[in-house]
Amino acid sequence: MATTTIKIGYVPEHFSTPLYIARDQGFFEENSVSVQLVCCPGGTGEMTQKLQNREIDLAIALTEGLVAGISKGQDWYKIVGTYVDAPLCWAISTGSQSKHGSIDTLNHSKVAISRYGSGSHIMAYVLADQQGWLEGNNNNESDVFGFNVLNNFQAMRDSVNDNSSDFFMWETFTTKPYHDSGEVRRIGQITPPWPAFLFAAHVDLLQNHAADLQRTLKAIQKATDLFVAQKEDTSVQLVMNILNYKEEDVRNWFKTVSYAKDHSHVSSRALQVTVSTLIKAGVVNAPGPSPETLCDLQVAVLE
Repeated sequence: MATTTIKIGYVPEHFSTPLYIARDQGFFEENSVSVQLVCCPGGTGEMTQKLQNREIDLAIALTEGLVAGISKGQDWYKIVGTYVDAPLCWAISTGSQSKHGSIDTLNHSKVAISRYGSGSHIMAYVLADQQGWLEGNNNNESDVFGFNVLNNFQAMRDSVNDNSSDFFMWETFTTKPYHDSGEVRRIGQITPPWPAFLFAAHVDLLQNHAADLQRTLKAIQKATDLFVAQKEDTSVQLVMNILNYKEEDVRNWFKTVSYAKDHSHVSSRALQVTVSTLIKAGVVNAPGPSPETLCDLQVAVLE
């Protein structure tokens, strides 16, 4: 029998479909763990806050948000594995009638974000760095953008259309239906050089239920393996049914996504690249944490 119920925080997007498979096909029970899935539409910032409040025990969250959080003193969680090892492509979107027709005019504008510390917030730093807008600002991103904190994707889309925000960044395929409908307009994209999603666990879970956590990762591994193995038929239909995506979009997404072949493994190099990029963008102070500091090595295998 399971010794605890592990509450897993996740974003309700196509990437999370294997969690439903693990739940609905009994993979958690097979591995003698009790799991509750906790939907977190606010993304990584919401999940790190829920970890702190003990509302969740395990998060599947953005690499840059987790690394930045630990680097800034969020000591209540550690990275324990890799969920999706392909990078995330962020669409840059404005309102349907926006004056902004390209990335070039976004300097000194207002960006809609879900929460401070979220991927949508941190990627603003990365965008500013890549565009050279931080030069002469002492790496102070607040001199480049104003922020409009809106908590969820719907509010962010609304804000670029009522002109309370100039643009927002969100995952490409999640945003595409709203590009197709004309609700918002795509003006560019940005892809950071690190894996999209990592697992992060509360330190109490690591100290008291590490074996349950390892069995949970094993169950999710079985689900992601099945999801990928059936990507030509069953999995495409499943994503279409859950999220009402077009078949063409789902098939195109499957061409870009890569789930980790071993969810307990973490790339040391990927963490180093993330830290160095966040330092350059002014998000993290040099020298930044080491991969060993970011991870819990009783669960995670650094490679």
